[in-house]
Amino acid sequence: MKILVHSRGAVGKAMASSGVRAYHMARVLARELPDAEFTLSVPYYPDIDSPYPNLRIARQESQWTDLQQMREHDIIISRNFPAQAIALLFQKTWVLDFYSTFFIEWLELSKRIPHAGRRRIWTDSNRHYINYQLAMADFIICASERQRDALIGALASTGLLTPQMYERDRTLRKFVDVVPYGVKPGRPDHDGNVIKGVVPGIRETDTVLIWNGSIMEWFDAKTVIRAMAEIAKVRDDVKLFFLGTEHPDYVTGLLAPPPKEALELSQELGLYEKSVFFNVGWVPYDEIGGYLVEADIGVCAGFDNTETRFAFRTRYVDLFWAGLPVVCTEGDVLAQRIHDVGAGITVPTEDVRAFADAVLRLVDDKELHSNCREHMAVLADELSWDSALKPLVEFCRHGRSIASPKRQRLAPLIRHEIGYLQTHIRQNRIKQEGP
Repeated sequence: MKILVHSRGAVGKAMASSGVRAYHMARVLARELPDAEFTLSVPYYPDIDSPYPNLRIARQESQWTDLQQMREHDIIISRNFPAQAIALLFQKTWVLDFYSTFFIEWLELSKRIPHAGRRRIWTDSNRHYINYQLAMADFIICASERQRDALIGALASTGLLTPQMYERDRTLRKFVDVVPYGVKPGRPDHDGNVIKGVVPGIRETDTVLIWNGSIMEWFDAKTVIRAMAEIAKVRDDVKLFFLGTEHPDYVTGLLAPPPKEALELSQELGLYEKSVFFNVGWVPYDEIGGYLVEADIGVCAGFDNTETRFAFRTRYVDLFWAGLPVVCTEGDVLAQRIHDVGAGITVPTEDVRAFADAVLRLVDDKELHSNCREHMAVLADELSWDSALKPLVEFCRHGRSIASPKRQRLAPLIRHEIGYLQTHIRQNRIKQEGP
């Protein structure tokens, strides 16, 4: 049996959530199924070694090499299948890794498109693309039960759930199951300071709050920065450090509106490089642990919206790995778990005073801080990659799907692929016409 893990994100020394997930997925599968052959297919030149002899890491050079790699494997696992994959529909088993509610994220990203017509066409394109993915899939995995509920609703509305499927498995777990984003094994190392006493303006004795990851449209960095303005009125030894600004998959950077606006706000409030610091670039994956171990509190904030409702905040998972207490906003599933197990403090969205008070409470109450650290171990164990990936390992072990026959899915597949291609042609036409 040959299995392809088709990564849509960079895999290597610098990688974000999509690439990290693909890497650990391939790693655990290769270890658990030693008789199978695995390929981890990545979009850029890989600068990382394979951990097992039955796993090779190969580059995606073009859409046609993508197709050739798929042709050579029996099971294809991907966050989204390229349009040309339809040529292999009947020959392969397709596993769709929808670990995020991508359509909702893309609605947030559509804010970057000022032209209403272009925004509408882009959204139509995404709708066809999502439905194409769902119709291709023989097995679907997602990151949480909330996401699973949303997927089952989407599948039902598009006619992809049939009475025959329901009779085979009334839970539908054999078709849509939960594979959370996992916690890496072991514990982070700390060979020497990388923040305290190293970053100009941050002393060795300061308390460091770390924002682990990028700043996207669905994150509310401004509330955290405004909370820092309140904290700075009473303490000069609490510092906020944004860990990464230039995303390795090029989806954001300091020139994009959210991080640019966050930096500008810190300057307006007189906090820039005094209480608020931005690490320009992206910390290599193997070095993140050093930053997290040195930090004292993890912070993150979102909005009261649909994206938050279905989000699985992958940036929290590294905080669980490091045992780092968290201050975050309410609304997403991991914030709820943080609250339930006592691993941090959750506050209402866009409440600057509540966020500042929560930070100061964790800074001043050493017993609370210590208890939160201890409770983090519960979350780290729950979300280990070994535990998280069990449903996928079992599916790959037997490869049996309860999805409706592929001949029944072919017509909607073709319809959505045509719709997707048509919207692309319309987008290109509008671009040529100019604003």
